Amino acid sequence: MSIADFVNLEGFKVKETFKHLDQGYVLVAVEPLSDQLLCRRCGECLEGAVGRHRIRAKYLPIFNYESYVVCWRRKGHCPQCKKIRSEDLGFLSEDSPHLTKAFESTIEELTEIAAVSRVADYTGEDKSTVWRLDFRRLLRFRSRYKIPPLTHISVDEVYARKKHKEGETRNDRFVTVITDMKSRKVVWVADSRRREALDEFYQILGKARCDAIKVVAQDQHEDYRASTREHCPNAKIVYDKFHVIKSFNDAMNEARKFILKAFDLKKQEKKKLMGKFKYVLSKSAAKRSDWEKQSLAEAAKVNELITNLEIIKESVLNLFDHENLNDAEKHFDQLQVWIHELGFPSLKSWYNRLASRWDCIAAYYSSPTTSALSEGVNNVIKTLKRRAYGYRNMEYFKLKIMQICGYLTTDGMKQLNDLGSLT
Repeated sequence: MSIADFVNLEGFKVKETFKHLDQGYVLVAVEPLSDQLLCRRCGECLEGAVGRHRIRAKYLPIFNYESYVVCWRRKGHCPQCKKIRSEDLGFLSEDSPHLTKAFESTIEELTEIAAVSRVADYTGEDKSTVWRLDFRRLLRFRSRYKIPPLTHISVDEVYARKKHKEGETRNDRFVTVITDMKSRKVVWVADSRRREALDEFYQILGKARCDAIKVVAQDQHEDYRASTREHCPNAKIVYDKFHVIKSFNDAMNEARKFILKAFDLKKQEKKKLMGKFKYVLSKSAAKRSDWEKQSLAEAAKVNELITNLEIIKESVLNLFDHENLNDAEKHFDQLQVWIHELGFPSLKSWYNRLASRWDCIAAYYSSPTTSALSEGVNNVIKTLKRRAYGYRNMEYFKLKIMQICGYLTTDGMKQLNDLGSLT
């Protein structure tokens, strides 16, 4: 087989090939099969050739050598644009005239599985060129994207950036990520973790599709709850047990600090309640090592309230283990008695906040779902950020999340097409 057999450009034929194997590349000269000239901007027929210039565009590798397509690009007067225009060459990339569409497609597919910097190193292209191709492709995908049918979703926030602009708050440094629990894919990413972020998502869905949503798993962020209550009246809001227990651990740690401040303890006694002990205290009794068990026993000797905290903590860990709601309600009522008898303000505040949203806990027993899927997605997003050493362009960051964790890939868009979701 000759080099010409590896070059397939519709509307063009190979005229000649030039081998520069010692320099690691080959040139393939091509010429059009038709004399017709079409404007590269509007597609109108150009009136006569008034000049030409030589172009060279990178093609797919041939026998591990870089290959370039070389041809003359003619110019003519366009009656539609009313000026001199270059002819349209169908094999050229629309985003970069120094690349062919075939090579551009290879770069774009590689960016689905590797970082832009790695793709740039592998293909020998400039990093900014690869980034631009990936960004524009994702924008094209999003312009055709339509959220698939949803019934069970998980909502969570992801920390996106450290700095914020003037007038912004900490909420604006997050993005809201919505995941379909059935397909296990991210279906939308919105700026900030404000209520407006989730409102935007529900407004895009429309009333009929919002009414079809049955379950929304989330943490205890009140803005998310308020938005779902307004837009999805038929949905059950389920507080994720991981976040419930995490908020309790935070309250319990405040109680530990309270003991350190309120009681007159000796220096050696304080050491037993500090450092790694806060992790020992929050850990399940069944998972503690011998050293951790000994550490807890020594802390209990320092202050008997530690034993009471341990009892309450184990009770909270078992709150979601009940098979029916009645047993869970009795369990929760018993927690109230213990927490109020103990008297720590942080634990009282935690209980009262949860009691006022008991319907979101009760929903777990009829619809036992969690946002654990979102937590897994969050880990993937964190890896994505580390792989790219952070993102300056937040729009690109959101699109990459939907590419790596969602449908903005070649296969993903085909799946949406099969579902009838694409417009």
